[in-house]
Amino acid sequence: MLDRLTILFAKRPRTAEDWVARMGNPVVGARMQAAFLAWLESDPEHLRRYELAKAEQAALEDLRGTFAMDLARLRRSERHVASPRRFVLAGGLAVAALAVAAVVLIPSPEARLYESAPGQIMDVALDDGSRVTLDADSAIRVSLTGDVRRVILERGAAYFDVAHDATHPFQVAVGDRRVIVTGTRFVTALTGDGAHISLLQGRVVVGTRDAAEKAAVQGALALAPGERAVFHPGQPAIEKARVDVEMTTAWRKRRLVFQDASLSDVVVAAARYSERPLVVADPELARVKVTAVLPLEGEGTLVARMTALLPIETRQTADGRVLIRAQ
Repeated sequence: MLDRLTILFAKRPRTAEDWVARMGNPVVGARMQAAFLAWLESDPEHLRRYELAKAEQAALEDLRGTFAMDLARLRRSERHVASPRRFVLAGGLAVAALAVAAVVLIPSPEARLYESAPGQIMDVALDDGSRVTLDADSAIRVSLTGDVRRVILERGAAYFDVAHDATHPFQVAVGDRRVIVTGTRFVTALTGDGAHISLLQGRVVVGTRDAAEKAAVQGALALAPGERAVFHPGQPAIEKARVDVEMTTAWRKRRLVFQDASLSDVVVAAARYSERPLVVADPELARVKVTAVLPLEGEGTLVARMTALLPIETRQTADGRVLIRAQ
């Protein structure tokens, strides 16, 4: 009890060394976790300083394990955090979701799997200087060895801010397509039986050839900022359309934006960030169209905010599911 009170009333850390000491405590509360993440996000230099302070404390050969323990402790504690945090939709650095986001350093060039839990948004810093934000319940596999930097989107969605390196192309495999870039910002997503790539900045090509091949871009579809490629893995057709960048990147402001969307689509999108399973329990939801902005953080639960904002009724079942019907 005394240890918990000491942690509760302790002075908030200000330096990287202070944060290393504080995060090493056996009990790290939700408020302190949120303060730690806010400190990291307030200045890009803070993450580097924290990594250096951690390395000095733990020794370089143990760096991966010590960061893994920090991340594991945050993940375990996330289950007890009531307020939403942030989430990802189309491809960026910041994120929004129900769980506290975690920043992960990848110290090894080996192919590694990184995945976020349902309701969790996770930032990943790569060795090459690129940054990835995983949407809730998403996964990527990363390999930075060889002449090509490779990432596989295994499920969900991810935002990429790619560090420029003309001699080492950056490739993201999405289904049976390959997104090839040298430095840019874009978003990828696997949605049911479909997939899409949205470009925010720079230039990318979307094709089926590997970036290591000499004719890698031959026959590939080129995207300009503000454009989206939509396709179904296993099918040759691919379509290009304009995309609303503000709507696509609304997660940066911790919200979901819907324009003339069916209530059923709204429920499906929001379900990724809900602590409880959301169930479309009324076919009428597919026929009702709405234009709305759904905050992913604020007072009350996500379901409570949806009920206040949308023309829906909800009922929680004994097994914890939330049944949603049109009013």
